[in-house]
Amino acid sequence: MIINSLKLKNIRSYVKEELIFPRGSVMLSGDIGSGKTTILLSIEFALFGIIRGQLSGSNLLRHGTNEGFVELNFTIDEKNVTVKRFLKRKNKTIAQDSGSIIVNDEQFDLTPVELKSKILELIGYPDELLTKSKSLIFRYTVYTPQEDMKQILLESQDERLDVIRRIFNIDKYKRIKENNVNYIRQLKIKKTELETRVEDLEEKKTEYKTYDDKIKIIKEESSKIQIIVNNIGKEVNVSEEEMKSFENQVKMVETLKNQVEIKTNNIHNKQSTIERNDESLKRIDDKIENLNKEMVDFKAYNIKELKLQRTTLEEEKSKTSDNIGQISDRSATFTAKKQNSEEIMKSIDSLDVCIVCKQKVDSNHKKHVNAQENEKILALEEQLLKLQELKSKRKIALEELNSKLSKINELLQKQEVMLLKKENLEGHMKTKEELIKEQTKLEVAIEKETAEMLEVKKNLEAQHDVGDKYQKAKTTLNNLREKLKVEEIKKAEFAREQRTLEEVKTRLKEEITRKEESKKQLAYIRQLQEWMVKFFMNVVYLMEKQIMLTIYQEFNEFFQEWFNMLIEDENLNVRLDETFTPIIEQNGYDTTILNLSGGERTSVALAYRLSLNKVINDFMGLIKTKDLLILDEPTDGFSSEQLDKIREVLEMINIKQIILVSHEPKLESYVDHIVRVNKEEHVSHILA
Repeated sequence: MIINSLKLKNIRSYVKEELIFPRGSVMLSGDIGSGKTTILLSIEFALFGIIRGQLSGSNLLRHGTNEGFVELNFTIDEKNVTVKRFLKRKNKTIAQDSGSIIVNDEQFDLTPVELKSKILELIGYPDELLTKSKSLIFRYTVYTPQEDMKQILLESQDERLDVIRRIFNIDKYKRIKENNVNYIRQLKIKKTELETRVEDLEEKKTEYKTYDDKIKIIKEESSKIQIIVNNIGKEVNVSEEEMKSFENQVKMVETLKNQVEIKTNNIHNKQSTIERNDESLKRIDDKIENLNKEMVDFKAYNIKELKLQRTTLEEEKSKTSDNIGQISDRSATFTAKKQNSEEIMKSIDSLDVCIVCKQKVDSNHKKHVNAQENEKILALEEQLLKLQELKSKRKIALEELNSKLSKINELLQKQEVMLLKKENLEGHMKTKEELIKEQTKLEVAIEKETAEMLEVKKNLEAQHDVGDKYQKAKTTLNNLREKLKVEEIKKAEFAREQRTLEEVKTRLKEEITRKEESKKQLAYIRQLQEWMVKFFMNVVYLMEKQIMLTIYQEFNEFFQEWFNMLIEDENLNVRLDETFTPIIEQNGYDTTILNLSGGERTSVALAYRLSLNKVINDFMGLIKTKDLLILDEPTDGFSSEQLDKIREVLEMINIKQIILVSHEPKLESYVDHIVRVNKEEHVSHILA
């Protein structure tokens, strides 16, 4: 992995900057607090995002801004990769927003977690780092803040071993041993449970055999009862067939009785009908006699001619009535004209000025107007008198027409009544003939029904003992059925008892099967427990010990080599104990790291750091960050002579890209490239 460039916007003291990283050794130079460490933190943030407890959004986003981003471009496995992560202020918190990654011009827009997963895949780090807050491999192979490396040296043995185990993924052996102990504990619980389950296995087998014997006895008894049931069943079948025969005979007797009753009722009904018909004939004869008497003096008229006369009279009556109406209308008109003339005469007498011409009306004009109107009134009275005489004549003519119409309507009504009586007479005569015919038929039918009834009674007398035979057969069948029911109840009781025993037997069988299975599991668990206690734990312990020993030997060798290169003092030697704790020997006596000078402590930390980097890269062959090393203030407290050793260190490291952060001007001559960082008015800038 080689870093090519880094873009920052609103990240700590940077407003907007871009930094190009060449290959080889690169030194970030600048005063303390100028923004060099921000560049290293930004690289780590671009790769892994916010790291809980180590790298928060509030420590990265520039104060007073609402959003910012870091964009890192690097090359890995001949792939050009650009990753961009965003920070956004939300309410009172600062959180990561969705980002993007471009791999060989193919862009993926991802959430922070998805982005971290993609980066881990590219750089070959284990997947379990996705859910961990710390990326130990990156922190102890690529970039370790100087204070973090000193911290691992000052931690307790257990904490240091725990870190080493997690770095090399050896803590899984510790988890395996702990899980193994827990599993063995669970096996013991399971073994106790299974032992409890199988302790009564033999008793259950004996109980199962007892129930099996009882079922065999019940089956034998059921077979005997089945034979009895079959025999009685045959007798019941024979008796039922006999019963069917008697039932048919009884039905036939009932049919004959019904026929006798029906024919008796028919004869009685027909006789009653004959009596009713005789009474009806008597009443009809009386009606015929009365109608004949009424028809003796009847004079027939031509009804058609009478109706024609009535129509003519009605037309004349209508015309006369219309004429009277016209006379009344003309009389009303003349009367109105007369009243109008009278009103004019009355008005002219009291009029002094004409309402039309506004001239004075004299007495001569009034006389003239009165004379004219009197003439009109006399003429109108003469016309009214003539109309009154004409109207009287028309009313007399109308009364004569009404009288004639009344007489004609009376004749028509009498003719219609007599015609109805004549029709009734003819109807009664016809009804009389039909009743006489019906009487003859009824008498013949009574004779036939009487003969048939006598024949049915004769057949009925031949079946007089069928009822007794039927009752006897019915009693026999009921007795057989009752006997069959008793035997079937016995059979059902045996069957129910057998089912109950079979169910208990089945449950016992299932229980025995489960206990047999538990017995097999118990044997397996005992073997498994013995194997895990005697063999597996030892194998895990030996594997862990062997791996730790291999790491220790290489780690200790590199640690001594790097330390001796940094400090050429025969009286000062270092080594690692089995807990990876640095043991310092000064003038033949063991001492602690706290008793060393600042430069010596930094040398121990740098040697430990470089050794750990080498061992991790050697043991974890799949990681792809071996070509990159970031050293943060590795020379803190170094003397001028110790600073000269850094040249040899850089040459021996032999890594394609080394990023060195320092404010020591002397180191500038030891590196291939220098990037200067300057800070003015709280804003950092990259100087060309």
